[in-house]
Amino acid sequence: MTELPRRLHLARERVTFAALGAGFVGGFGAVRAASAGQLDAGVGGVLLLIAAAVLSTGALGALLGVVLTAAPPRPLGRSRWAAFLSGVTLLAVAELAIVIFTDPPPFAEPGPLQGSVLAMLGLTALLTVAGFGLYGAALGPRNVVSAVLLISVLGATWAWEGSASTTTPSASPPAGAPNILLVTLDTVRADKMGAYGNTGVDTRNFDALATGGVVFESASAVAAVTGPSHAAMLTGTGPWDNGVLLNGVPLPSDRALLAERLHEAGWATAAFVSAYVLDGDLGFSRGFSVYDDDFGLFPGARDLFVARAFDMAHRHRDPDWVLERRGGETTDRALSWLQNQTDPWFAWVHLFDAHGPYSPPPPWDTAYYAGDPRDPSHTSMQAVTHVASYLLPHLVGITDLNYVLSQYDGEISYADRQLGRLMDAAPPNTIVVAIGDHGESLGEHGVWFNHGDDLYETSLHVPFAIRWPGKLAPRRVASPVEGTDLAPTLLALAGLPAHGMTGRNVLVEQRETAAAMCFDRASNLVERKAGRISLPTWRLAGLRTSRVRWVQREIDGRGEGFEFGSDPSGTADVAGLWEADSDWAVELARLRAQSEQLLESDSSRSAAPVSDEERARLEALGYLEP
Repeated sequence: MTELPRRLHLARERVTFAALGAGFVGGFGAVRAASAGQLDAGVGGVLLLIAAAVLSTGALGALLGVVLTAAPPRPLGRSRWAAFLSGVTLLAVAELAIVIFTDPPPFAEPGPLQGSVLAMLGLTALLTVAGFGLYGAALGPRNVVSAVLLISVLGATWAWEGSASTTTPSASPPAGAPNILLVTLDTVRADKMGAYGNTGVDTRNFDALATGGVVFESASAVAAVTGPSHAAMLTGTGPWDNGVLLNGVPLPSDRALLAERLHEAGWATAAFVSAYVLDGDLGFSRGFSVYDDDFGLFPGARDLFVARAFDMAHRHRDPDWVLERRGGETTDRALSWLQNQTDPWFAWVHLFDAHGPYSPPPPWDTAYYAGDPRDPSHTSMQAVTHVASYLLPHLVGITDLNYVLSQYDGEISYADRQLGRLMDAAPPNTIVVAIGDHGESLGEHGVWFNHGDDLYETSLHVPFAIRWPGKLAPRRVASPVEGTDLAPTLLALAGLPAHGMTGRNVLVEQRETAAAMCFDRASNLVERKAGRISLPTWRLAGLRTSRVRWVQREIDGRGEGFEFGSDPSGTADVAGLWEADSDWAVELARLRAQSEQLLESDSSRSAAPVSDEERARLEALGYLEP
């Protein structure tokens, strides 16, 4: 063989075997994704994605093989095996880079090597030495086979460790145990629903649920923030107890979730969420055999190497990329799971649509508005001030406030339609629950299109209804209810205990007050500007009774009373009534004592620092100020 053909032969060998090595490891990544339950597109779809994973990673190996063609033949000796191990090492180093340079979950302590370039270089050197140590030990074909088998065992172990796991049910559910469908409606005010007296917004499905079941007239969120509110609903404990007071704060491991209790008792469990703030890595996925929080371009493929590498790079460049998905897509995935289930099951579906920016799909974008929202003759938007920065790009040129309000209404109707699709798919023996996680201020108290930093009625009063055909008689409950009551109530209906939960079964127990808490943004900004604090510290505590909401500030003890009877929006200050009426004075003393007790609780977990990337992602949803 002459020199040129020999060189071409060596080049072809090195490119081919480097591609095989990288594709070999990439294939294990695809197996890892499949075993984790991420690849759910059927056998054909899984095989297609695995093939795509092998080809894409193999392409990276081929590029390395091209580089290797420049090396002289003798130092590499058995060039095909050297190229194969080079491809393996390349993918191992790339996987290591993703681990080191992907930010940890928000408010979580970064690992000792997180983001370290020196650690990356050192570990790369070790992997390279290890890879070519295998090569050096391969004195013949048998040793090469041994090396490949060793890599296979390591890869299979890595794939197995990445697989989803939940505890095996320790008991069988009782005969006739109900299915449970929980639908959480993000950013939906109670006063927008027909069941609460609104006649201008189409919420026919929630209204039908309320008419045929139990509707809670005075349901209150524990916080006007998605993560803390859902944490309270699913753990049966409030932020004053579980410490989750901001989005991105991991759920404490010592608080059992509703899904964990049901799964251990034999229920099949699945969750389908629509926004990044309910990422399963924060603990919300505990107890769910399926936790669908995949918002990527290729759903089901996010555990594949190329998808993860692309996602990491894209998020560093554009932190607000793919933070949510429409309720229709989430509902489609939930319905796909439901149609393959046998009783009993628990499914949680989260619909994020009503959260700003308001942009409902047709026909809901024009259902409540006709005309030109940018007509310069409109002047109503001039009253809108201090809008959250993440909303501003969507309001450019809008001159008519009614248009913005109509888009919010359209989002609610769209989410209600998804609720109807889920209700239609539920078998007769199904407990159907729909509840808002918090409301939205639409100009009340000067708060425009936002929530999270106050305890006003508009931010906390949420819709809440439960229906169980033939088991729960339709009725309306007027006494206060809070988010922590959801899990204990559902566990009681399922015949299970609610150990460790502070909420109540509000179908049989009444509350005098419902509690809420949030960070006091105004006080924190003043104190931070003065240099007295560096992290969010000061909080507000709120208590709702049947006739008033009491709000107290931690920093100076100042309280505010807002009347409900004559002013349902909660904007009338009734502080003067406290001195004129002895009954009010007694109630004031009780509420003040309770609110002070809440403020003395430890919520320090929510005041931990957050990485720059996670901060940007939370800012993109309006949960942190730039």
